[in-house]
Amino acid sequence: MTESSRDDELAALQAEVDRLRSLVGPAELSYTQLQEDVLACRDAAKGAEANAGMLRGRVRELEVDLARARQDQAHFQRAVLGVASSARSRLSRAIRSRVL
Repeated sequence: MTESSRDDELAALQAEVDRLRSLVGPAELSYTQLQEDVLACRDAAKGAEANAGMLRGRVRELEVDLARARQDQAHFQRAVLGVASSARSRLSRAIRSRVL
């Protein structure tokens, strides 16, 4: 086989490979890079899900704290209003007893 026929055959084969790649898609290296990108995206999604879970837990914790604060506020208001109500009752009885 002569050198020129070998070059012609090599050129024909390279042209065929180029034609087939244009039909099939990117080179194998692109597939490897795509797979690495998919794995990186999967890892990022898992990290985001873990972060979202932590935030959901924090929201639940804040909801419990808010419920406790509301209970404390209601208890305090009942205590203060009870004292104020009893003081008002005593005052009104004292005034009635002096007036009547």
